[in-house]
Amino acid sequence: MSVARALGSETRAGIYAHLREAGDERTVRDVAGLFDLHPNVARTHLETLADAGLVRVGRRKHPGGGRPAKVYTAIPDAPDGTEPGPEGDSATGALRLRPQADPTLLVRLLAMLLDGPGIDARGRVVVAPPGRTTLAARAHETAAAEGRRLAGGLGDRGGAGRGRGRRGVVPVADAAALAVRALLPWAPELRVVKSGADWADITGLRPLFSPLIGLRPELAEVLERGLLMGVLAGAGVQVAVSEVGTLPGGGPVWRTRATSVTSARPRVEPAAGVDTRGQHREAGVVHAMRRITRLRAGEVLEVLAEGPGAPAAFARWADRAGHQLLGVERATDDTGRPAIRLLIRKGP
Repeated sequence: MSVARALGSETRAGIYAHLREAGDERTVRDVAGLFDLHPNVARTHLETLADAGLVRVGRRKHPGGGRPAKVYTAIPDAPDGTEPGPEGDSATGALRLRPQADPTLLVRLLAMLLDGPGIDARGRVVVAPPGRTTLAARAHETAAAEGRRLAGGLGDRGGAGRGRGRRGVVPVADAAALAVRALLPWAPELRVVKSGADWADITGLRPLFSPLIGLRPELAEVLERGLLMGVLAGAGVQVAVSEVGTLPGGGPVWRTRATSVTSARPRVEPAAGVDTRGQHREAGVVHAMRRITRLRAGEVLEVLAEGPGAPAAFARWADRAGHQLLGVERATDDTGRPAIRLLIRKGP
């Protein structure tokens, strides 16, 4: 079993990421409970990772006796024939594993960037006049839109909704964990280094953009920032991204800190609103879709939603329809009932 095939499944990639972050052994029952899987399905995923050389299988005795339980531990370095091993390994021919980034996501981003329109600082679609480029803005928006799509593809299976804080707000640490699961098939070294109440440090995304570093390093950085911001927005958290250091291997550590769109309220006056609370999120999207058709291009629709996966569902629809998701925040209505408030600007 190849590493690429083993990590090609979003669920398996998430399990492997969890084992790497945990750093200790897990049983089939542990993994099944965490990922809401049948134990037999969890066992199959774990054995597949073991076949690819990503996971070590062991046994743990029960304190009360009986048959030892099978346990699984992530192997940070294992044979795959890509790099020389540590000192002394060359005599035995052993090699170290460093999972390689899959370039298909980078190729897709660049292809969309070539075809996409320009985006100005306010998020409006523009056509660049002769002699003026909007490449950086277009790169950021292209990567952010793809990040939102990838996070939305995980839906409730990503698990961010299970750790929601007060009043339905997704903690940044949980959104960061979903971001890692969404991007891990293309960036196997991606991981959360540490996190706090409203921030999380993420690293390991740089190898995805390594083919572009030597040619256009500034474009690679814009794409990397945009992808992180988009995938976290798709998980339900608007963040600012800043570089806070580098790892020994040279990859940057990005701090993603939650931001609020409260300050934008005086500048954004919704032309209409819909309350989708109490509806399934897909029905809520249809409700918003019908309402926004009555607005003119550039006008803003306010959506009140609730429940896990709602921000990602509305973000997916907005991206497909050519609208712009201006912000997501927690809010309360006139009666004090909590909601997730989304502002969506109608596209041309």
